[in-house]
Amino acid sequence: MRTHSQESPAKQANWTARIILVVVALVVLTAAYFAFAAILPVWWANVIRNQVQGKLGAGILVGMFHGFVFTFVPLLVAWQATRKSVSWPWKLTILVSAVALASPNLLTAGIMFGSSQAAHNGQRILGTEATWFAMWTQISAIAAAVSFVLGLVLWRVWRQRGKKMRALRKADAERSMAAKTANDTAASSPVPEAPAATNSQADRR
Repeated sequence: MRTHSQESPAKQANWTARIILVVVALVVLTAAYFAFAAILPVWWANVIRNQVQGKLGAGILVGMFHGFVFTFVPLLVAWQATRKSVSWPWKLTILVSAVALASPNLLTAGIMFGSSQAAHNGQRILGTEATWFAMWTQISAIAAAVSFVLGLVLWRVWRQRGKKMRALRKADAERSMAAKTANDTAASSPVPEAPAATNSQADRR
């Protein structure tokens, strides 16, 4: 059997390798964050500019579409993670998918509320080439969130009402069955015969 002194170097080597991997992963993620922060705002602003093509009405319609769809659908997907039948690995997958679906609105929010040079460049592009897009994206995103909450409340109320109606129908069925059983029992039970009259004694004179 291996002694404690023989196992310690192996464990230390494993921990050292894990620490190195974590540090490398953090460095890569940090570099990727700064790279995307410098590229994505301008790239997304150009994508929206190509969709709108400088038209005022197109800016409003595209903003309404992006704001509503990419808010309502991610919320609907994320809500699936609240189900008790879904395991934790799948819950995490669902939440990551919801964030990915909401990425258009997240990119727009990063441009409008960002303070980096890339965000300022994106703001200039949207402000001149896609007028009203950002504002209507925000309005439609709020409308989508409110619609989702109202729909969820109405769905819960309807579900509770359905449970109450099923419980009432079940209770009525049980009462009807109990009454029918009582009637059947009463009908099938034999009727007791009257006792036969005893022969009276001979009439007295």
